[in-house]
Amino acid sequence: MAHIIKSGVLVLAMLGLSGCIGVRPSTGSGNEVVAVGEDRGIDSGSLSQLEAGIYIDPDGCHIWMIDDGLEGYWSRRRDPVSGLPVCTPVAAPNSIVGDFRAGSRGRDWVPAGR
Repeated sequence: MAHIIKSGVLVLAMLGLSGCIGVRPSTGSGNEVVAVGEDRGIDSGSLSQLEAGIYIDPDGCHIWMIDDGLEGYWSRRRDPVSGLPVCTPVAAPNSIVGDFRAGSRGRDWVPAGR
């Protein structure tokens, strides 16, 4: 009986993990799209419609940050003319400015302290 239960659990685990595998193998060409700037979850929509917060990295540069409760999106903030990273002292390094939570109703889990 225990063998049947273990086999059933193993089959369910394999089916669950099979959802993590891509629908086609990589060609290795380096020109494949591996991510898109679009939320395809339950509360899906274009990321351009969400308000981003700004994370200040250790070097003092800005990173746009959006968290919809399940996924998080980061993108370095760049000057639209020069394309260089924006690095201005709006806050201390390793801090976040603005509301980055994208209005998600889900609970935002954070790691437990050590």
